[in-house]
Amino acid sequence: MRELREAAGVPLTRAAAESGWDKGHLSRVERGHTKPSRELTEWYDNSFGAGQSLVNQLMELDAAVRAGRDVSQRDIRRHVQPVLLGGSVPIDHHPEDRAELVGETVPDGTRVCRDEQFDKAWEILNSGERPWRDRWLTRQGAAGIPGWLRSPTRERVPDAAPGETVTVTMRLQAPPQVGASTAYFKITDDVGRLYYPGLESPPIYCTIFTVDSP
Repeated sequence: MRELREAAGVPLTRAAAESGWDKGHLSRVERGHTKPSRELTEWYDNSFGAGQSLVNQLMELDAAVRAGRDVSQRDIRRHVQPVLLGGSVPIDHHPEDRAELVGETVPDGTRVCRDEQFDKAWEILNSGERPWRDRWLTRQGAAGIPGWLRSPTRERVPDAAPGETVTVTMRLQAPPQVGASTAYFKITDDVGRLYYPGLESPPIYCTIFTVDSP
């Protein structure tokens, strides 16, 4: 949202005056401290020429949150103990487990033609004290909804010892409409439980800008 506003050359004060939302609220939203409402997201889409791309991203994130909540609630119904048996986190979850994104291809904002397929690669460092086994980079939200950046549901993360860097490559496809779009991924076990479920662990993502022609 901030990138779109700044690209249009609109100061935050002017955006607040034109939108009717408080400047402080817009600032908190753009810095990721407050979730935007559907109405505010639509205003940014309409005001800065993004079509429905921001609304689509908001819907995708909401879907990812609901999916994670469903997994947790399922485990509660089954009376699984999270610490001992995995629960809403993987069975080998450990507080000293860490992952760090150290490199990637297709930088944010790369211009990609409509419906074009491309390969995105992430270099991920095992920066913790636990070895990685049988992990996946899993799409958060639905992977095949029309108008969204398309991807496989998940891709295998190579096993890694502490201190080792691995590369995960995924074939993605740009949406058919022009505008910004983002796909979000997190590291999970084979049933989709998050290894790093807290807010302190942001998702790995791919953001592109779809265009009519190169």
